[in-house]
Amino acid sequence: MSTGFPALDQGLGGGWPVGVLTELRAGRTGIGEMRLLLPVLAALSRTGRLIWVAPPYGPYAPALVAHDIALDHLIVVRPRTHKEALWAVSQGLLSPTVGAVVSWFGDIREQEFRALQRHAAQGGHWGFCFLPWGLAPQPSRLRLILESAPEGVRITLARKAGRPVAPLVVAL
Repeated sequence: MSTGFPALDQGLGGGWPVGVLTELRAGRTGIGEMRLLLPVLAALSRTGRLIWVAPPYGPYAPALVAHDIALDHLIVVRPRTHKEALWAVSQGLLSPTVGAVVSWFGDIREQEFRALQRHAAQGGHWGFCFLPWGLAPQPSRLRLILESAPEGVRITLARKAGRPVAPLVVAL
């Protein structure tokens, strides 16, 4: 599915891959990391539910509406424990009524990440997982390293398989 950003679509080979848990790493929050997801989330919110698990900030409804996200299809989960967060992400990725799951983890073990990847593949959904900059890399099929740039966001793509892609800048 198209990212809504031609340069990123080209770097990804056509758009966001389905059935993949995409790992996103940003040096800090507020550099436009969510804006990269808004076009795909808007499209998916028209046909299925969006599950946000443990977002660091509450969703700002006026901005989401301005980007055509159907708020009645957005479910925000505020888990009390790491185990509850893993369960919520897993259930979302496996549910036939969910279009995408976006999650934020402060820490995650490799075996937990692999299990979530399997659930994304089984459910055939789009999964996006924000992880801290300094956390050890996970065995991701697709990792985006995000950095602030004067023009927008600089993205370095890392894939488990495939040709390397030079860093690109997406204007936001």
